[in-house]
Amino acid sequence: QLFPAPKPARLSPPALETLAIIAYRQPITRADVEAVRGVAVDSVLQTIMERGLVKIAGRAEIPGRPLLYETTQFFLEHFGLRNLDELPNSEELKRRELPKAPVPEAPAATPDLAPEEQKKAAEEAESSAT
Repeated sequence: QLFPAPKPARLSPPALETLAIIAYRQPITRADVEAVRGVAVDSVLQTIMERGLVKIAGRAEIPGRPLLYETTQFFLEHFGLRNLDELPNSEELKRRELPKAPVPEAPAATPDLAPEEQKKAAEEAESSAT
């Protein structure tokens, strides 16, 4: 063949992580996926949906009625699974609670230095660096 069929593009680590979260927790909202990953997943979710690995499964019965996502039959075929029960440790992972979103910590209190002390500290740091 002159032009061989292109190989399917590999999934990035963030895409694989997002896909695993959806596979184990489905149906799941985008916000819940983001709570587990700790980062926004809009573009990653769009990518795995475009590849046919994830689809919209409906809407959650909570305020705002966010979309729910689940894996597709193509997901099973792509990863060589007959059904979701073949995912490793699926029951154990389903029983674990979702982590809460991290709460930012207050910055550590540092005593303010007087202008003369700041200048002296800066000079000492500069002289020790050379």
